[in-house]
Amino acid sequence: MVELKRKLGFWQAYATATGLVVAGSTMVSLGNSIGTIGPAFIVSAFIAMIISIFIALSYAELSSIMPGSGMIGDYTAVSMGRFMAIVAMLGGYLVLIATVGPMETMTASMSLEYIFPGMNTLVISLVLLALFLIINLLGIEIFGSIQLSIVIILMVMTAGMGLFGLLDIMTVSQSVTPVFNPHGWSTVFQSLALGLWLFIGIEYVIPLGEEVKKPEKTIPKAMILGLVTIFIVDMLFGMALTRHASLTDLASANIPQILGADFLFGKSGAVMMALLTLLAAASTINASFAAVPRMFYGLARQGLLPKLFSYIHPKYRTPWFSIIFVFLMFALPLLVLQVNIKVMTTLLMSASVTWLISYIIAQVDLLILRKRYQNIERPFKAPFSPIIQIIGIATCLYMIFTIHPDPATKKIVYYISGSFLFVICLYAFGWLKYKKMPLFKPITLQELKSSQSQSVYIEETITQPEVTHTHVGVGKQ
Repeated sequence: MVELKRKLGFWQAYATATGLVVAGSTMVSLGNSIGTIGPAFIVSAFIAMIISIFIALSYAELSSIMPGSGMIGDYTAVSMGRFMAIVAMLGGYLVLIATVGPMETMTASMSLEYIFPGMNTLVISLVLLALFLIINLLGIEIFGSIQLSIVIILMVMTAGMGLFGLLDIMTVSQSVTPVFNPHGWSTVFQSLALGLWLFIGIEYVIPLGEEVKKPEKTIPKAMILGLVTIFIVDMLFGMALTRHASLTDLASANIPQILGADFLFGKSGAVMMALLTLLAAASTINASFAAVPRMFYGLARQGLLPKLFSYIHPKYRTPWFSIIFVFLMFALPLLVLQVNIKVMTTLLMSASVTWLISYIIAQVDLLILRKRYQNIERPFKAPFSPIIQIIGIATCLYMIFTIHPDPATKKIVYYISGSFLFVICLYAFGWLKYKKMPLFKPITLQELKSSQSQSVYIEETITQPEVTHTHVGVGKQ
């Protein structure tokens, strides 16, 4: 039968988990945030890392119960029904790819433009997207190898630059010791959402659960190790920036990580960081092209998206239509929007609101399923429940309400995120009514497994050659 292949080991899973998080936009956010808050941003980032670990543990338990690629769509359909499943999935991830995609490609283009002034950034962006489209269409093994290589280079080089900067090795400027907390602790605690952006997306490895070996053990380890190493690498580099670059300059720069690297190591350091930013953006695009299409594939298996999203190519075993759809969602905003840093920052905050809502839904899913399916086998069980889920929900709500200190900007962010959610709710209501499916009645685990098995059978009959009437078995030889 035409199914996904279980080929990824621990390090490929780790690279996927960290690949989306270690992004070009994350590097920009790190530089701007540490310039705005000061070195005390390390406290915001540490708290955000702990909260991210709590959320990751909940996702790990949910994925061990329902290891399908549908992820939050599967969990929510079983706990709260199909309507909320659509809202959780599309609100968390469709909004994301429509905003992060242009931001990542723009960041990559700005990095190349720094090295080669005068280059056409739109062409660069489209070529980069087309390259990773082809990589992901051709198979998960190719994706895994490339992703692991990119992440290793990123982590080692960024940590190395940070360590050298802190120890004043090969630096070209005199180091200074800035005020640790220039704006007070209230600013630090109001910046948790900025800290969370350094880690958001660690769950991207979960949709690959059907292609990961021993996912019940591999996925939790990959996510937690990913979060810890991301914190260490980011803070090494971020603290080095504060010792050599002006906080004001970092806070206002379009590409603060490159500006900071110039202060640290001169032109050669800036070029190196530009290349690392390009790699980080490529890593995010590659991880998004791998993970998000599989989420859509999982949602389509339940009949919550059009059937085309569940199509698996018979040779390459990848969800071709879903991958091409994500490619278009990345590319179209570049063609129709006047993209700049201010616009993209506002869109990213709006996507963060819908993403945080999706995180809240995941925590609620776990609490509901703990009660409804008390005796079900859980290959992985999140510790300290329900305490960590309650903390996770409360902090996500806090971050939504403190998404930006300026009331006018916050109002715009809420308007945009609310508009996205309104359109998604309209789609969910209309589609479920058209399909004559109940909106809020939870499906059972047995119904979920049945829909997954049925979709595999349908894919096979569509993609495999017709058999003669003398053959009664259906299967891949």
